[in-house]
Amino acid sequence: MCLRYFSALLCLFLVAGCSTLPDGPEESVDLPAQLEALKAVNQWKAAGKMAIRQNNEAVSATLSWRYDQPDFQFRLTNLLGITLVDLRYDAGDAVLKADDKVFEGNDPQQVIAQVTGWQLPVQRLLDWIKGLPGPTDQYQLNDKQLLESLAPGPCKGCGEWKVSYANYGQVDKVWLPHALTLTNTQQPNTFIKIRIDRWTL
Repeated sequence: MCLRYFSALLCLFLVAGCSTLPDGPEESVDLPAQLEALKAVNQWKAAGKMAIRQNNEAVSATLSWRYDQPDFQFRLTNLLGITLVDLRYDAGDAVLKADDKVFEGNDPQQVIAQVTGWQLPVQRLLDWIKGLPGPTDQYQLNDKQLLESLAPGPCKGCGEWKVSYANYGQVDKVWLPHALTLTNTQQPNTFIKIRIDRWTL
């Protein structure tokens, strides 16, 4: 791990949090209409917390993720407000700023892995974070007909992850998850937890 600010402690408030997460819909959702609405969401901003654990190493940070198809900015900051990772993907180029250095490449997932050592399925997360499965993904629904879990189909760098969803909230007439857990099925001690306190569409 070459980011000197990354902590070896995993903060529990990322999971429990201080603010109240939404409880989801009271009645079942029309799944086909929900999926079509999610596909149409091509601009969004998610603000919250992210916790990453890989074997005996862990990091917790504040998350700010802005997406304007196909470009995005992914930023992690520590509790002191210091930027740990600032990744911008624009016109096919990924530029990552970390440790007062600049790293560039074509694949944002590969750039993050080279700099931090973390395997983040960044490109697939652009859909998964919304609760939108890919064409070959397999998924289970909860009792309100929203995604409860997802297992990716064949794809580069994402086949080992399983995604679990909770705490859906309605934003501009579409239901979006506010809590996600990605578990590495090949490495049980490796996971990513995302808590979204605010969605902006």
